[in-house]
Amino acid sequence: MKSKHIVLIVDDEPANLQKLRRALMSEYQVVEAKNAAEALSILEDLKLSAIITDQRMPGMKGVELLEHALRIQPMCMRLILSGYTETEDLIEAMNTGRVYKYITKPWEPERLLADLNSAIRHYELLQENERLQSELLKAKERLERENLQLRKEMEKESPYGSIVFRSRAIGKILELLDRVIPTDSTVLIQGETGTGKELFARYIHRNSPRRDRPFLAVNCGAVPRELIESEFFGHRRGAFTGAGSEKRGYFDAADGGTIFLDEIGEAPPELQVKLLRVLQEGEIMPVGALSPQKIEVRVVACTNRDLKTEVEAGRFRQDLFFRLHVFTIEIPPLRERKEDILPLAEHFMETACRRLQKPMQTLSAEVCLTLQGYSWPGNIRELKNEMERLAVLTPAGSQAEVYLLSDSLRMAPNGEPKSTSGRLKAELERLEEAIIRETLKDYGQNRSQAARALGISRQNLLNKMRQFQIE
Repeated sequence: MKSKHIVLIVDDEPANLQKLRRALMSEYQVVEAKNAAEALSILEDLKLSAIITDQRMPGMKGVELLEHALRIQPMCMRLILSGYTETEDLIEAMNTGRVYKYITKPWEPERLLADLNSAIRHYELLQENERLQSELLKAKERLERENLQLRKEMEKESPYGSIVFRSRAIGKILELLDRVIPTDSTVLIQGETGTGKELFARYIHRNSPRRDRPFLAVNCGAVPRELIESEFFGHRRGAFTGAGSEKRGYFDAADGGTIFLDEIGEAPPELQVKLLRVLQEGEIMPVGALSPQKIEVRVVACTNRDLKTEVEAGRFRQDLFFRLHVFTIEIPPLRERKEDILPLAEHFMETACRRLQKPMQTLSAEVCLTLQGYSWPGNIRELKNEMERLAVLTPAGSQAEVYLLSDSLRMAPNGEPKSTSGRLKAELERLEEAIIRETLKDYGQNRSQAARALGISRQNLLNKMRQFQIE
């Protein structure tokens, strides 16, 4: 089978052209030119992989022809045949890249074919390199466009960052936080597991004067007791067996910034004592140190336990509780703020679809009703996992349906599947339209602000407005 490559042969002697054709035609598509003028015309009209020319021709030498060929088709491989000893011209032409291969006469067909095959392989490498460079350029341009889009999205991002809400309860909490954020007061965040307590801690740090300093999250119940002092407060070299070098603790690493003490209610007694000193004196004592070390760090703590009950039961130090209880907020569970369920669900679905590189999936009316009717014992974390499940299972371009939900959501308390009726969708859409109209009114018909308040994208809001014929 002949190669797709086209090879131009140029010689002013018909017998030489015929001999070249016979040597190459079994493997390549061959075109002929009797002089340089014909060759240049072919170079303008055909995409060539290689050109083989005689050096001595009337009017224009082979080297000159290949110099023109280099300008017309730079990647075309250029080979020259010569029976003369014009070594200086040929060497200079090879050194400047005008000639790929110099073949002396008389040439053997097998040797010529081998030289041409080598040139074609080089040509293919050049083609592949150009293709890869083109793809890299396209990828670079695509990334630049995506980065620009991300920057635009970040610029118009809600001031509350990843905190998506519609409920007045969360709005009031954020209003309170905005008052304490500029201060250095310790903040205690209480709430059930999965309510997003760390998001509020990050919100405090991100909007505080410490935003450019470290934010360090530490789970107080996850550090082994024998390592507590070293991990939280550091140690000096030689402080104990195996301490071959100095180690900074969590508080030292967070100096100047914010340390988030996750699940402070699980802190063992020996850590509670040390934390009290930090909050009272603003200093730490690394293991093996001879004097305390001053630190300047804001403490934000969280717990899913009732610390008052823990104090009464003797499991948590009362003096530490009072130090933490400077400013306390309680994050309500998701079942107590059902108006946040659908905005959060849509947010998590959009995030999951983007990560899976799937088009945004919409939720059916039955799914929305099921989500709102569920008690969510795992709170926002459970909702996020459920939306990721839907994003994975829902076919691209389809609507997420109720049968794809996990069993815990699809089954009623008595174990029977939830029933639905045709009225559900209409009722849900009526409620959705009313909420959208009210929100647009509250924000003076500003669609971007309304979309942020609703916890949906601006494009999604525009789609809903068209659906409900809202002007």
